[in-house]
Amino acid sequence: MIHKYNITKDFEFKTVMEYLESYHLGKEKVKRFFLEKVVFLNDMPVTAKDILKEGDLLCLQLEEELDYLPDAKKLDIIYEDDYILAVNKPCHILVHPDDKMKRGTMANIVAFYYQNKGWTYPVRYAHRLDIDTTGVLLFAKDPLSLAKLDKMIFTHELQRCYLCLAKGIFKNKKATIDSPIGEDRHHQQRKRISKTGKKAITHYEVVKEYKGYSLVKVYLETGRTHQIRVHLASIGHPLLGDVLYGLQDERFPRVMLHSYEAVFQHPVTRERIIVRKELPFDMKKWIK
Repeated sequence: MIHKYNITKDFEFKTVMEYLESYHLGKEKVKRFFLEKVVFLNDMPVTAKDILKEGDLLCLQLEEELDYLPDAKKLDIIYEDDYILAVNKPCHILVHPDDKMKRGTMANIVAFYYQNKGWTYPVRYAHRLDIDTTGVLLFAKDPLSLAKLDKMIFTHELQRCYLCLAKGIFKNKKATIDSPIGEDRHHQQRKRISKTGKKAITHYEVVKEYKGYSLVKVYLETGRTHQIRVHLASIGHPLLGDVLYGLQDERFPRVMLHSYEAVFQHPVTRERIIVRKELPFDMKKWIK
């Protein structure tokens, strides 16, 4: 596959190496591009030290293939361009399988979409969502965009906002939970607040209150497993439908958590991108 990058004024007089390294891909991977002679500038082979000009076209000509088995299911696309694919993840589905010979995940559905387009991109998911969580899920079509998104998630430049339904009425309508999260020695699947755990920061704001539960907007500053679920449960407000950290309720067959919004600077064009997906029906019916 050929991945194309238009050189803007920001990178004029920079070297090809400096441009590629600006994506935080890693020096070894960048060096491999030159060793394998897959980097071209205006259709000509280049060296790492060649100088860029505004208007140049840099290309990576990579031998790529689909790395997940295609799954013939419809993909709900929220946003797409030559570099980014943002889709709506339904509930009860994993982002990727634990074995690439398996099907039934978002990675397999994206692979089917790529196959129908005649693309051989590997399926590059930028982040993950729990099996029950719905909403915005980001994929990158090229290795530079994936590396840049990874970096933005690590530095919190990519802002993710969630909406959830939590038990009870919050005393503090807007607050930050700064509590490290670690393993629960007594339960393999659970996480817990632990002094020896990893740093975890969650910002929340109550949007609206109902009889016995609240609609809450949550911003993640870190991305620990089950972070929202653990943090809200730790202050007495487990998510509705969360059997692992709360109580079973037959009215809620899944955890009421939705990835509502992703805001980030486009890895290639540098535009500000805002991707949103409204609440799914099973959550929306509880806030009317």
